Amino acid sequence: MATMTVFAFVLLYLCYFQNVTGVTEREVVDMLLTGYQKEGRPVQDPTQAVVTSLDVFLIQIVKLVPQRQVLIVNLWLLQRWKDDFLSWNPAEHGNISSIRLGINKIWRARLVHYNRQHEEGWSKTPDTNAIVRSNGEVLWAYPITIHSTCVLDIVNFPFDVQRCPLKFGSWTYDASSLKLLNVSVRGNMDEFIENGEWTLMSFDLEVNHVEYSCCPGVLWDDMTYTITIKRRSKFYVLYFVSPSVLMAFMAVCGFWLPPDSGERMFICINAFLSMIVLQQVANKHLPGTATTIPLINRFMGVGILLVFASSALTILTLSLLFKTFDLQPVPKWLRRIFCLGSPDPNIIRLAPEVSPKKVDANVLEVTELEDMDATFATDRAKATSQLVRRARKVLLQLKEEYDMMSRYEKIQKEWKIVAGKIDRCLLIAFFIALVVISGAIFGPSG
Repeated sequence: MATMTVFAFVLLYLCYFQNVTGVTEREVVDMLLTGYQKEGRPVQDPTQAVVTSLDVFLIQIVKLVPQRQVLIVNLWLLQRWKDDFLSWNPAEHGNISSIRLGINKIWRARLVHYNRQHEEGWSKTPDTNAIVRSNGEVLWAYPITIHSTCVLDIVNFPFDVQRCPLKFGSWTYDASSLKLLNVSVRGNMDEFIENGEWTLMSFDLEVNHVEYSCCPGVLWDDMTYTITIKRRSKFYVLYFVSPSVLMAFMAVCGFWLPPDSGERMFICINAFLSMIVLQQVANKHLPGTATTIPLINRFMGVGILLVFASSALTILTLSLLFKTFDLQPVPKWLRRIFCLGSPDPNIIRLAPEVSPKKVDANVLEVTELEDMDATFATDRAKATSQLVRRARKVLLQLKEEYDMMSRYEKIQKEWKIVAGKIDRCLLIAFFIALVVISGAIFGPSG
């Protein structure tokens, strides 16, 4: 008898449980959507605003395109609002407390990204389901990739920090119809994936109430998330800054070579061309319409000017060294500057090798002597005398040429010493200039 009583009790319990849980989600959906209008705001009181909250999860910084000044990011968006026409009593509907509905079947706030690049579509969003709870609360979460415009500040490139705003708001509902509410004080970064080029510094949020010129006296709510990122500069330091510095130092160190070395101009020209090529490659990582000159371009420009000045001064030094016409002794003021001491008294301005008047005088003198010898000497004595005079003349000419060459070599040696000292001074001056310029551009003040 007791067994029959227990069996009957279990049977009644199962029948009651089956009747309670016999309601399906499909029946709840049909009940809710019957006569539902998704175009009107979901409030019983038309004077009441729909309170909508928005949470933005920053998942990944895909890329920052400098030429187009566009930031590409992956986001998760979570919107919450209450729909007065999507509520039910769970006790009367099989204790079902939540259902999933297609977002295209119910009302939604249709928040848009104001500074979105529209080539991908103005309102294109994933077609995901929304979670509807029995009290009418709607939760709609979906992932999205956004191309957002971002005005770049490249003054400190490649050590720059960029701030890119993401502005969300309604395009048709003002604050009296749709009120935006922030759940947190900043954007969510819990699921963020690190980027190889940029370091995420902050993801701030600001809720604004703006009055636009189109609608005086009417406020519009928007939520502006600001992504602050800092460039990882190791790549640019390794492949752009370091080669530029080395090229500039190589051009400066060319002054270490002897003034008469033919490799100096080769080094200067190669450094000049290399700096130009590096500058062109670096420009590919910058916006095409930049209004400011970045650090790396400033340094490269100064480096090109230094290399150009080095080449020009090298040409000047070589012209002093290999001067072969109208060679004059080193001026006194240069001697004082470079401490060359008193000039050699034998060094005078070089005269022409042979003067026409002197040749004529020698010819006349020889002719007169020959006439005198013809009168007072015999033929044999005359021949001997002529031979001696010719030999003396040749020796005098050789001595003059030797003295001239000796003076020329002494003057040229002094000019070579001057050129070497000029090179040492230029080496020190250019080295100091390069260090000062590099510190001024890449230092803390830069």
